[in-house]
Amino acid sequence: MKKIVSVILAIIMVFSVMTVGASAAAVKTECGGNCDTCPSIVVPGIGQSNVWALDENGDYLLDDNGERMSCFPAIFDIGYIIKRAIFPVLLTLLTQSDAGLSAALSDVILDSFAVNMCDDNGKNTGNIEVEKYPYSVAECSEYEKEQIYDNVPLINYANQAGEDHLYYFAYNSFANHLDIVNELYDFVQMVKKDTGHDKVNLVPISMGGSVMNGLLEYHPDVMDDINKVVYIVPALDGSTIVGDLLMKDLTFLDKDFLFNGFLETLMDEDEARMIEVIARIIPDDVLLKGLKAAVNTLVDEVAVNITTLWALSPSSYYPQLALMHLTDPSKAEIKRQTEMYYYAQVNSDKNIRTLIDKGAQVFNIVDYDVPLYCIGNTWNEDNADGVIHLDSTSMGVKSAKVGETLPEGYVQANTNCSNPAHNHISPDRVVDASTGLLPDTTFYFDAQNHEKTARNDIIISLATRLLATDDITDVYSSPDYPQFNGARDPRGLKNSHIPAAKAVDTSALSPEVAAELEAALAEAEAFVNGTVCYAGQQDEIEEKLIGALVKAGVYTAEEEEEPSDFFGKLSLWLYDNYGTEGYIEMPPITVNLIAKGFITLLNEYILEPINKML
Repeated sequence: MKKIVSVILAIIMVFSVMTVGASAAAVKTECGGNCDTCPSIVVPGIGQSNVWALDENGDYLLDDNGERMSCFPAIFDIGYIIKRAIFPVLLTLLTQSDAGLSAALSDVILDSFAVNMCDDNGKNTGNIEVEKYPYSVAECSEYEKEQIYDNVPLINYANQAGEDHLYYFAYNSFANHLDIVNELYDFVQMVKKDTGHDKVNLVPISMGGSVMNGLLEYHPDVMDDINKVVYIVPALDGSTIVGDLLMKDLTFLDKDFLFNGFLETLMDEDEARMIEVIARIIPDDVLLKGLKAAVNTLVDEVAVNITTLWALSPSSYYPQLALMHLTDPSKAEIKRQTEMYYYAQVNSDKNIRTLIDKGAQVFNIVDYDVPLYCIGNTWNEDNADGVIHLDSTSMGVKSAKVGETLPEGYVQANTNCSNPAHNHISPDRVVDASTGLLPDTTFYFDAQNHEKTARNDIIISLATRLLATDDITDVYSSPDYPQFNGARDPRGLKNSHIPAAKAVDTSALSPEVAAELEAALAEAEAFVNGTVCYAGQQDEIEEKLIGALVKAGVYTAEEEEEPSDFFGKLSLWLYDNYGTEGYIEMPPITVNLIAKGFITLLNEYILEPINKML
């Protein structure tokens, strides 16, 4: 009996040694999991993952330049669009009625977004390939590293912690939200196994905030795997832009808004006014009918089945949206999944508190005081960063509207901060950070646009410090990173203007110009090397340095071309005198005058330059 027991014990010991050896071999980090820095997983935002279109053979579709075709946000085949729309457009112009224009626009929408469409189970039906990185950045190719660092430039973190401690969780922005959350859970387990660490850091960015909501709700056991979370402009309660889209509550479906302000927020003002003038060729009722048909197709045929878009809609919208879109039995599975996420959204604060109670550190970096793109009708009801309203990114902070301040005599509410020594009201009196869920670990950047967040080097350096060290535990830990900071993108200063100024031989300049240049250079260098600024400071510093370089003869003073305000004046005149009426509804004398103006512009800007060249 003793011999049998001994044999069994020996076998167990052999297998134990083999298992330990196999586990050690599986670990890919130099530290073997024995360093103080946990690996970090970036969960990127919408459009920050490459998704490629494939043909019927599974090969990449290529554009005219031989480059792979991205599926984000759609594939616009200009040849098809012209072919499908040209005759309906011409007939509509001739008849001044909807001669197939609405149908053509709907077909173009369906064809362009077909690659991102999902079925009634929320599964993508397009022929696509998501470019994923199921390994650390250390194992990525140079091409893959370039893609990752271009989206989220955490290269300094990688240099400090090691590229074997940085991972990038790529996913399709227009796909099944539940599947993405489940994939992230598996990804976390893979990272733990590959690195030998028992905990990870997570960096949810923008849309990644919605994925994080789902992770904590559907897989609460993952909380034991988390060391830190560093949210960056997270869509924790969606974006009112997406909510308004699903509601079809859009500004440009109001003809007054369409012809008087909408386009200027999306493009150059001169171009916008030109389009406003040209669009009057089509009667406003026909134009709006076509736009409504396009919106109906986009929402009803495309967006409704994409559950990642539902996850980007604010929780307050969900009950009404479910009644609008999900009552048909065919939508039962979409409703099941979106309802699951609705509760994840509602429980977001509670789940974050539970995560903290389990020992994880949670930080948040948000932008504010940039108006939302005026696409949805609620665009001016809340402070925002251009894409997401501040209430969503900040976990419920109270703030004034963009361009306004908190009321006179407003006193800090201290909703989530009981320390009387803490001042959580922003210097510009726009934000009361004490009302957000995490008043002591949320950092705010004034006038920072959501889409340019990754170009703010202070934000990236703050995120790096939070992930790579334990130096910063709250907004009071370091004067280098105060709770309230400013927008900036110093690449122009760093890469162009400062090197140009350093190369100047100041001995060849007059004392006055040399002194001005040296002072401007010193101020610029202090700025780019610093980690604290205020909104607009970069513009002031660049203007000084460029002005000094012009005086030094390094730069030539640029003469600003006076933009032609013909279309601007014409569009405003038309609106003031004829509202939104199309040309067919205007007096013939007005139409003749406008036509003569067009002919004059045609001769001045097109025909005459061509004749000169010939």
